[in-house]
Amino acid sequence: MRKYVGERIKALREAQELSLEQVSKLAGIAVERLTAYEEGRAVPAIGAVIQLSRVLGLKSEGLLQGAEAAKESLTICRSGDSFSGDQGDTEQSYAYRTLTRPGTSSHRMEPFLIRFDPATERPVPITHEGQEFVHILEGVVELYYDGRSYRLETGDSAYLDSMRPHTFHGLGERPAKMLAVVSA
Repeated sequence: MRKYVGERIKALREAQELSLEQVSKLAGIAVERLTAYEEGRAVPAIGAVIQLSRVLGLKSEGLLQGAEAAKESLTICRSGDSFSGDQGDTEQSYAYRTLTRPGTSSHRMEPFLIRFDPATERPVPITHEGQEFVHILEGVVELYYDGRSYRLETGDSAYLDSMRPHTFHGLGERPAKMLAVVSA
C-alpha cells in the first residue's frame, strides 16, 4: 500500500507542476522525507497525509485510497473485504489501517485503527489541522500533548485539538491498539 500512496503523491504533485521543494515547504515536510514517501521507502503518518492532502488539493482519503468519490450519506465497510490495507510503520512509531470504504469523500472524519509497537522510541510531536478523538482498545498508550504526558489505558479516550503539538506512543511489553477518528 505504501507504494501506491507514494505514487499518488508524486502524480498529483507533477500534475500540478509543483517541485519537491515547493510541496515540502508548503506541507512542512523535509524534501528527503517527501522523496521517501514518493519512492515507497517510507509511510506517511496520518498528520503528514493530512498536510499533503491540503497542499495537493484533495481530502486525505483520496490520497490514501485513490478511489472515486462515493456520494452516499451512509457507507458500510464490511470486515475483511473493504479496508484499504495496513499502511505499515510510520516515522511516528505506529502502523495504521483506514476503516472506511474507499472513496468516501463526503465524510468529514476519517477513522483509523492504529497499532503501536512499544519497542520504538517516542516520536517527535507533530501538528496538523483538525481534531482527533482516540479510544484505547488494547494495551497502554502515552499521549504527549502540548508539553504534557498522559497515560491512556484500555477503555480510556481523549479528544484533542490537532493544532497543538502531540504524539502517541505504545507503552508496556505488548503492542497497543487505538481507534482514532480524525477530522481533516
